Amino acid sequence: MEDITVDHGDDQRAALTKEIVALEWAMFSTVNNVGGPAACQSQDETFRIMRTAQFSTWSLETLSSYHRDILQAQEQGRNLMTEKYARMMSVTHPDEYAQIESSLPAIPQRAFELVDTIAAQHEMWDKQVAQEFPHLRGRGRTRDEEAQVGATPTANTYLVGELLTYSLPTLECVLHDVETALTNGKNLVRDQLEATVTQYGWPDLQTAEAHQ
Repeated sequence: MEDITVDHGDDQRAALTKEIVALEWAMFSTVNNVGGPAACQSQDETFRIMRTAQFSTWSLETLSSYHRDILQAQEQGRNLMTEKYARMMSVTHPDEYAQIESSLPAIPQRAFELVDTIAAQHEMWDKQVAQEFPHLRGRGRTRDEEAQVGATPTANTYLVGELLTYSLPTLECVLHDVETALTNGKNLVRDQLEATVTQYGWPDLQTAEAHQ
C-alpha cells in the first residue's frame, strides 16, 4: 500500500479564516456609526461571505500576519473596523477627518508607499474585471472613475482605508501576494469575485454573469 501524506494546509487556512472573520465581526458590529447602527452591521452572513472571499486570495503567511494584527489590536483596545472607516473619512469627509486624525495610530511612510502600490494594482485588476464581467461588477462598489460628487465611498476608498489599518509586516505580505499573482498571470480581484459568487451557489463567474 502506498503511503498517503495528508496536507493540513487547507484545514489550517479554513480555521484561521474562520477565526479572523469572527474577530472582525465582533469589531464591525460594534462600530459606533453616526446616526445609529447601519443595516450592514446586522448582516453577519453577508459579512462572512465577503470577508471569506477576500481572504481566499491571501497566502497563509498573510493570513497569519493579519491574525496577529487583530489580536494585538484587541489587546490594545483598538477596533480596526472603526479605524478603517475613520481613515476613509480622509476622502469622504476631509474636514471631519482633520479633527480626528491625531487620535488615530501614526502610520509610517513605508506603509503609505506599500498601500499606494497595492491599491494601484487592485484598481488595474478591478478595471479588467469590470470589462470582463460588467453586470456582476456593476453590483459591487463604485469604481473611482465612475464616482460622482456626493456619491458613496468607492471601492478604492474602502480598500485604502482598510490597508491603512494593517501592520507593516502584513502590508509586506499582501504586496508579496500581489507580486506572486502578477508573476502567475492571476487577477486577485477576479479571484475574490469568483470566491464570492461560488459561495452564493453559482458554479463560476461566467454563469453568474449570464444570469445578471
